[in-house]
Amino acid sequence: MGLGVITLQGGVDGILNAVVLGLIGTLIGVNVGERKRYLTAIIDRSRQLLIERDQQAQLAASAERARIAREMHDIVSHSLTVIVALSEGAAATADPEQARRAASTAAETARGALTEMRSMLGVLRDEGSPAPLAPMEPTPPRDTVTAAQRAGYPVTLAVTGSAEVAPGVAHAIGRIVQEGMTNAMRHAPTATAIAVRIAYTAETVTIEIVNDGVRGVIGNDGFGLRGLAERAAHVNGDLRSAPDGTGRWVLHAELPTSGTAAAAPSSPNEENA
Repeated sequence: MGLGVITLQGGVDGILNAVVLGLIGTLIGVNVGERKRYLTAIIDRSRQLLIERDQQAQLAASAERARIAREMHDIVSHSLTVIVALSEGAAATADPEQARRAASTAAETARGALTEMRSMLGVLRDEGSPAPLAPMEPTPPRDTVTAAQRAGYPVTLAVTGSAEVAPGVAHAIGRIVQEGMTNAMRHAPTATAIAVRIAYTAETVTIEIVNDGVRGVIGNDGFGLRGLAERAAHVNGDLRSAPDGTGRWVLHAELPTSGTAAAAPSSPNEENA
């Protein structure tokens, strides 16, 4: 009888040992499998991060190239338009003093353009650090209007209100006025009035450039207007350029002073949630 009990106890112990060993082996196998899956997930995530980093670098480089292309277009297009107008005026006038002033203004415009181009090209030549995304010093609208007036164009500037604007918005304002004036000088040579109006409020800046000398249709597919639309969109603004149906061409832009889009008003349900 005692022998039977011992044999039964031994069998139970053997079964328990086998079960315990099986559980231990199972736990070890599960743990090893989980670690393998965890390491695989870490490796996959690392690869994904590397891919995303490269993609972000490519997007940043593409955005910077587009920005530099817009800046170069604005610098060259506006400056050459003013220089050509001044040179033609100097050649056409019989007044030596007026011709001298026109030539002096043309030289000043060319020097300013060279300074801006050197700044942009310096960014491209700097191989030690990535090109900065910060905008260049904004071009004051009054300077643009003054240069056009010196070139003989009937330009007026009206500024109402005042507000602190973000650097990117200030830069956009300067370039929009510059390109708008360039288009007017190119495509509206017979204009009797070119009006530049800038209105500031606490939240928005509205820019309007209106001329009455457009003959025919100005295409909207050029790089200049497309670049201006992109520039306005970059600071969450809106820009339109089109005839108004009365023989005038109107460029209208509205930009937030902060450079960020205004928050949409919440719905009553959201307020009561």
